[in-house]
Amino acid sequence: MRIRLTRHAEERLRERGISLEEVKVCIQNPDYTEESRGALRCWKRMGDKYIVVVYRVECNQWIVITAYKTSRRPRLPGRQ
Repeated sequence: MRIRLTRHAEERLRERGISLEEVKVCIQNPDYTEESRGALRCWKRMGDKYIVVVYRVECNQWIVITAYKTSRRPRLPGRQ
């Protein structure tokens, strides 16, 4: 599938030093994915941080809404 970035996502990737390749790896091979407000949120551990990508799927495209880095791991169902 093709990746399309919203203007917001382009700005955030640039500000946060996240590459398009990191976004692609996160979407294609996430450690964890959840649905949130009509979009998908995926986490991928990269080094000592997680890359989090929020996106939706439309017309055979991944439309990236935003992405960020965090040290917090995702809350998995049934795990505290």
